Amino acid sequence: MKENRIKEIKFRNSEHNYPSFSVLISVYKNEIPRYLDRSLKSILNQTVIPDEIILIEDGELPLSLEDVIKENKRAFPKKFKIIKLKKNQGLGNALRIGTKYVSTDWIARMDSDDISTSERFEKQLQEIVENKDLAVVGGQVDEFSFDVSNIVGKRKVPISYKEIINFAKWRSPFNHPTVMINKKALENVGGYIPFGNLEDYYLWARIIAAGYNVYNLPDVLVKMRIDNGIYARRGKISNIKYIYALRNFLYEERIINSAEKYIGNFIMTINILLPQGVRKVFYQRILHNN
Repeated sequence: MKENRIKEIKFRNSEHNYPSFSVLISVYKNEIPRYLDRSLKSILNQTVIPDEIILIEDGELPLSLEDVIKENKRAFPKKFKIIKLKKNQGLGNALRIGTKYVSTDWIARMDSDDISTSERFEKQLQEIVENKDLAVVGGQVDEFSFDVSNIVGKRKVPISYKEIINFAKWRSPFNHPTVMINKKALENVGGYIPFGNLEDYYLWARIIAAGYNVYNLPDVLVKMRIDNGIYARRGKISNIKYIYALRNFLYEERIINSAEKYIGNFIMTINILLPQGVRKVFYQRILHNN
């Protein structure tokens, strides 16, 4: 049954002449095994499966996580490239290292506790085929807590290029775990660079500044798992220097003007200083509930 499914998916891929693509995913020791298993299975049960899965073990993993990886690799042995890092590098560095092992034209990002919808890759590849100059194509997310049926928020991002540019003045214009990005474009802007909790936002800013065409699908592509830790991370004082550096970059590249720069600095500083409970309500009821 599994063999027949693989043949069917490969046929669909070749039939539509989709470009080659890899999934880039990083795992570290604190991940919950059943979350990782669900995430990997959502990759391997797509209508079009990737040519390869670049899985970075960001530091030593417990046996429970290693067992999950081995089990999924056993089902699809030719799909996995496992990169083992001796010490935890953090997400930005782990993705930077993992990119070096990608042998395809496109990279689909995925977080190790999120769930991709079954037609995610096919929808993105169709858009790439139709729009040859695209460098990034992302989509929408449903945010859930504990169980995938418990949707607690939605992070809607703009669709068209012009809307994305305007949105980027104030907030990250892509949902990072949904994106499919052209490898050559990624490398041309310097690749993944550690940048506090803003490494993805900084990447989109560099891609926009370089003049690449970008797009977001209106479809929900990923079910994103969230917990209270996400709101704590958004309130880290150490993020302030990265916020100011990012907004200065946007200003230097003429994506924002001086008034937008200082207004944004003020708003984002207030966001960091908010109590965690207030920040959670603000994100769930206002920013991520539209």
